[in-house]
Amino acid sequence: MTEFLIGVVASLSATALVALVVKWGWPTFQSNCLYKGVKVAGEWDIVEVRNGKKITAGRITLQQLGSNITGSSIRSKTRDGKKSERKFSYKGTIFGNQVTLMFEDHNGVGFDTGTYVFTVQNDHKSMVGMATFHGKIENKIVSESRTLKKVLS
Repeated sequence: MTEFLIGVVASLSATALVALVVKWGWPTFQSNCLYKGVKVAGEWDIVEVRNGKKITAGRITLQQLGSNITGSSIRSKTRDGKKSERKFSYKGTIFGNQVTLMFEDHNGVGFDTGTYVFTVQNDHKSMVGMATFHGKIENKIVSESRTLKKVLS
């Protein structure tokens, strides 16, 4: 009976150890030790050009695990300059200096989806690229330039 109990305790201990490593240890190890590329996690202001002026239209928060990126944003201004509180969810990857993110409206309102493709600049404080999505006003696919500026703590 003692050997059986020792086996049960050993099995439970091994299961707990594997769970801890998989849940907390492996992602940290993978992100910090195995991935040696550009890191873009953090907060970024979304900058657009409207009527010849640069405006901050929202803020995106990115999380990164290795080359995989997830995030969310709150858009504070619409494309026509009106106040907004729309939230978007992001999922994508980074390879070299290129970040590719697919986005969709957090609530699925209007089925708004699209993509961002950015190049991380050498200073790692800005990303320059394009947003491509279906423009409701235009009723066609729209591509516009976007810049992300790192929010410094």
